[in-house]
Amino acid sequence: MRIESNCSGTSERRLWPVILIVAAIGGCAGDGGFGTPPPAAGPVPPAVPASAIAGRWGLAAYHREEDRERTVVTARGLCSQPYTIAIGPNGGVVMHLADQPQMQELAVKGATGGRTFIGPPGDPGGPEDREIIQADGQTIIMRWLDPEVASRYGTSVFARCPDAPATAARQPASRPAPARKGQ
Repeated sequence: MRIESNCSGTSERRLWPVILIVAAIGGCAGDGGFGTPPPAAGPVPPAVPASAIAGRWGLAAYHREEDRERTVVTARGLCSQPYTIAIGPNGGVVMHLADQPQMQELAVKGATGGRTFIGPPGDPGGPEDREIIQADGQTIIMRWLDPEVASRYGTSVFARCPDAPATAARQPASRPAPARKGQ
């Protein structure tokens, strides 16, 4: 737009209301309107939901990428002693953290780019998190984010175990805690 000035300034006075309207419209579109911050985007949903992680899994790990396929086959053969992942009371998954003997509920956290992390509550990608690097319903591959932990535990391969026949007796998932003295 070309503004020509004359000595009386009438062109500039006529454009002022137009400039104010354009600025107001641009301001509303840019920041939620009249100086208020835009609404928060909210958490990103995980690409792999907790329901897809829960179940009975054969578990194995590898340290070298060339061992990945062999490790998937090994994990499929370990269903006689499955690693059981349950849905926790808060919607997370019950698993072990590195170096922790007790299972606990961990959050399933989404991040931009379709990434999914499992770890303690907090922002995705924390030092105690694992990232799901592949999931196809039958196999889940996760890596620890902490390089030191990853060097010890490797990259985990979970291979889904077939459901136990309905007629087979199911073993309890865990043993009851021993009773304390005085109870």
